[in-house]
This record gives sequence, C-alpha cells and structure tokens, in this order.
Amino acid sequence: MLAAICLAALSLCSNARADESIMPAAQQNAVVQKYCGSCHSDALMYGGLSVQHFDAAHSEPSLAAMLLSKITNGHTPKDVIAAAHGPDPDATILRLMKSSAMGAAGNGVPDEITQVAFAKALAAEAAGADQWGSRSSHKPQTLTAAILREALSTKFPGLTDMYRLILTCRTATHEGEIKLAWANGVPEEGRQITVAVDGNAPFSHKVEGGKKQGNGANGPGATILYPNPTTKVPLPTKSLTISNLFPDETVVFPFSMLDPAVRQDLSSCFAPGAISSATQPHP
Repeated sequence: MLAAICLAALSLCSNARADESIMPAAQQNAVVQKYCGSCHSDALMYGGLSVQHFDAAHSEPSLAAMLLSKITNGHTPKDVIAAAHGPDPDATILRLMKSSAMGAAGNGVPDEITQVAFAKALAAEAAGADQWGSRSSHKPQTLTAAILREALSTKFPGLTDMYRLILTCRTATHEGEIKLAWANGVPEEGRQITVAVDGNAPFSHKVEGGKKQGNGANGPGATILYPNPTTKVPLPTKSLTISNLFPDETVVFPFSMLDPAVRQDLSSCFAPGAISSATQPHP
C-alpha cells in the first residue's frame, strides 16, 4: 500500500511539472495576436489562415500544427517534440525557427525563451490534428470542421508540406465553404491541381485568389474548392483527394471519419450533386 501511495505521489508531481512547462494559454494568445494577428485576421486571411479567434485554452489541433509549420520553416510537431527531448533542446528548436514567419508582421520576434516555449506549446496542442475537429461560434452562427494531412516535401528535403481542409457552414444563411490551405511551401498562382471526390474521376481546379488567400506577395496560401463558379463539389461521403499542389504530392482527407452529427449539420450548407458538366475531367 505504501509503495502504491508513493508511486501515485510521484506521478502527480511528474504531471504537475509537465503542466508547469507548458506556456500558459493567456501568454500564447498574446504572442499569437502580437506576432501573427495583423496578417492572419478574418479580414486579411493571409495563407488562408485566421488567428483572430485563436484561444489556446480551446485550441484547434490542425490550426496549431499550421502555425507551428509557419514559425519553424516547414517542420512538424513531431520534429519539435523530438528536438525538445534531444541534446541541447532549446538551441535546436531555435535553429528550426530561424528566419521564419515569426517576424513577418514587422514587430520583431519574442525573446528566445518565449519562442521556444511557444513552439513547444503548439507542438503539444497539435496532437490529434490528423483527426476531424469541429467547433461552433456565434455572430454569425457558424459551424467549422477541420483536419490536417502531411506530405514529405518533394521540393525541400527534410521538410514537410501541410494541407489543412476547413469546412464552414453559416447555419442561419446556409452558406458553405470548403477551403484548402497549406504550409510551408507556396505554389505559383494559377497552378492546376487535381481533385477527386469519393474516388470518382479527378477534375482540374485552378489555384488562385492572389493576396486575399495568399502569403502577402509571395503567392497563394489557400484556395476555395466550394463554392466555385466552375465546379460544384458535393460534400464528400468517403474521401477528398488532392494532387499536384506541389509536384508528385497527394493527400487524402477521410470524410468517412467525420462525425455523423457534424456532417448532418454541415450538409445544410452544401448543395447535393456531382461535378459540373462544365468542368473537364483531368486526363
């Protein structure tokens, strides 16, 4: 009995130390708004990313993973966690963050201790990014679901391209949107990618949107798959496959894993049907 009590006490102490090592949510929120918020707002949406409503106390794993990619030049949560448990962890994490998007807003960068703590916090909060997550918000009443996929970069060895799919439904007006965002690479404006719904024949989609969906003047950072004047993409039931955003890269988003209740709520914002006949299948 005594041994069990001692083990329990050690476990509690260990958990307490782990909790103390995570940057507090309020501090994370302040860092995000100061260094990321001016570019990644609802109005600007650089890179197809908004952190205007970011709250580390209720973090979205896929958003945390995207932020981490941007401030570590294309590294993943696993990379940061591995660095944190390796030799000279702080210096290693700082090397990953060198010359990243952290200072893109023109406000400089936080001190090194804050940078490392912020990267570790995002890496922890990104757990589960490869699973569907959903949230509801008000003013306007909106349901959002998102999931992340990764692919080893074919252009930059050792780095990882991240693909985030975001489904949005404004429940009052039944306006829906399917957006694909990515980090850390940037494709050229007008690039033709291929999209396949539920394993059906793929079709072409042009990546465009310029600065509104881009990374400033660097190129597009997201594209709207629905609504689209050329295609009528239905809400998939099994999968959505994206290819050739970056050369020889393909990712599959598993709609079969989307919670049925969330899917039911989202479906009111998406018109049923198949790909528009105006769109030519990809050869």
